Amino acid sequence: MKFYQETTVWDSPTANHVYLLNDSKSKMIGYVRAGTDSVFTFKKPIGIDMRGRKFTEVANTFGYVVKKDEPVNPQWQVQGSKGDTYIVERTENGLTCTCSGFKFRGTCKHLEMI
Repeated sequence: MKFYQETTVWDSPTANHVYLLNDSKSKMIGYVRAGTDSVFTFKKPIGIDMRGRKFTEVANTFGYVVKKDEPVNPQWQVQGSKGDTYIVERTENGLTCTCSGFKFRGTCKHLEMI
C-alpha cells in the first residue's frame, strides 16, 4: 500500500486529496482530505477509477501504520497475450483482474492462469 497525491487539474475549483491505494492502484484503502493530515480508512477497500486523473506517489508523513487485521489481498502479475501486464487479486468475492475483459464480462483468461 502506498500514498498517492492527486495532481489532476480540474476545470472547476476542486481539492485534490491524498489516497492510500493497494499495490495495483485498483482499490482505495483510505484517504487524507486536502489541508489535513488525518488518514480516514474504509472498513473494506473500494474501487477507484484512475481514468483521466493524475497521481504522484508521496511519502507516508501521516504516521499511518498498517494494522494486523487490515485486509491485504494477495495479488499476482499476469502477462497478457499482447505483452500487457495485469494484476489478478484475490478478494472476499473471488478473483478480480485489471484487464478490460474482466471489467466488461466479469471473467477473463488471466484468472485461469492463477
